[in-house]
Parts: sequence; C-alpha cells; structure tokens
Amino acid sequence: MAANVCGTMAQTKEDPARIAVDLRDAARFVFHAQLSLPVKPGPLTLVYPKWIPGDHSPIGPIVDLTGLKFTADGKEVPWQRDSVDMFAFHLDVPAGATRLEARLDYLSPTEANGSREHPSATPKLALLNWYVVMLYPQGAKSDDLTYVASLRLPEGWKFGTALPVAKEQGGEIEFEPATLTRLIDSPVITGQYFRDIDLSPGEKIMHTLHMAADGPAALEPSASEVQHLRQLVAEEYALFGARHYRRYDFLLSLTDRMPPDGVEHNESSDNRTPEGFFLDSDIREMHMDLLPH
Repeated sequence: MAANVCGTMAQTKEDPARIAVDLRDAARFVFHAQLSLPVKPGPLTLVYPKWIPGDHSPIGPIVDLTGLKFTADGKEVPWQRDSVDMFAFHLDVPAGATRLEARLDYLSPTEANGSREHPSATPKLALLNWYVVMLYPQGAKSDDLTYVASLRLPEGWKFGTALPVAKEQGGEIEFEPATLTRLIDSPVITGQYFRDIDLSPGEKIMHTLHMAADGPAALEPSASEVQHLRQLVAEEYALFGARHYRRYDFLLSLTDRMPPDGVEHNESSDNRTPEGFFLDSDIREMHMDLLPH
C-alpha cells in the first residue's frame, strides 16, 4: 500500500491532536496511552517515531509497542502494518468520521538488556519520553502538528518537565498545546520519592533540578553540592552570554535499575545516574560531567 498523508490537513490549532498518557501502571513497567487525531475520511497512514533524540540511527522502540487499536465513532477501524516499513500503519477512515481514536501500550524494559532502549521505569519512578507512545500522520512536518498532552500519575507521585502546565484537576495534568517537535523534545520525570531544587534563585529565567529516586536518602545533596550546581548555571551564562530557552529543567533519575545515560534537549535534559550520586563521592566524581554536558 502506498504512503498516504490524507487527513493531516484536518488538524488545526483550534482542533489539535490529543494524547493522554496513564502512568498508573508504570511501577509494573506498562505505560498506557490514548490518542485522538483530527482526520478526514479516506486512506490514512500513521507512523511511530523511528528517529528519536539522542540516537544516530532509526531505532525507535517499536518492539515495545503493543495493544494497538483504532476506533472512529465507537466502531473499530481495521489497520494493516506496512510490509516494508514496520513503523507505518495503514487504515481507511470511515465516511463521516472527524476524529480517529487510538489506544496503545508501551512495555518498558525491566532491566538493561544490551539494547539502546533502556528501562523507562522502576517500581518507584518513571521517565516518560513522549515518543514511546506517539503516532502521527506520515509525511507531516512535526513543526506543523499541534498536540495537547495530558498525564495521570500513580497516587502520591510528583513530576517535573519543561512543558508548561495548563491545569491540574481530578488527578489529571494537562499541558499547554505544543508542536510535536517540542513535545517529543520535552520528557517528563516522575516518582514517589521526588524533590525540586531551584538552581537560579532570584533570576528571571528559572533553572530547576527535578530529582526522582528509588529511595528518599538519595534526594539529599549537601549544601555545597547544591551550590556547585547553582554555580554551573551562573558560569554557563558567564561563558555564553545568552540563553536560548524559556526555562531549563534538569531531570535526574537516581537509580541503580537504569544504566547511566544522558540526553540533551532544548529546554531540559534527561540524566540518569546511580542512586548514590549524592551519597558517594566516588560515584559523583565518575558522573560529575553529566549535568554540565
């Protein structure tokens, strides 16, 4: 079946796509998602992200995608996977339908297994990269697509992200509309043991360290370590003399269940270190270049 981008023009800023992610099963390594996409009747090809931030080859974690189901006006819509491009899904939007609903699950690896896609969760924390639960029309430019994202967390868990929050009510966090480009570039960290630290107190542009850990002791950096991080922010500005972001959020996962790693984004960074980063000087010295990087 040939690629078809029919339906992409159905989306406008006034009628954006929506993605609702439910992380209440994250401690069991399952991320649930529901998407609602404006469409027009006719052939439509949706794709799962293949090229993702921080990687240099087309290795989006589609092997961890499961439970894909499409409906329109309450009726199931059959789909067919492309026979060559395993990231593409073909379907026909029925007559009269204006929105297509999609449900899917992402199964996070439970431990490092040698693949590029590392675990995204532990029993106490989770890191949501939106690309793991995303579908979008084939051929569309990510800057031209607008998504309204929302999120549900396990009870008592807190979160941090560079995405501006529009509202929180009924256990649901809704973010301000964002282009697909910005959404993919704005991961969310969340956890039962969580702490925020202001790294630029008194400044107009906020710099925040969001920490999630497998235990509470890991969230207690010394006063001198906090000052080191604040000095990092100050010296960055002294060196470059400008800032290219609205705010900056360091997302730091403190866990021994995820391999150490780091991915930079425009307004945030996804950083992962051993749980003892602030507790053991040897561990800290080994990973001290991660946040500056």
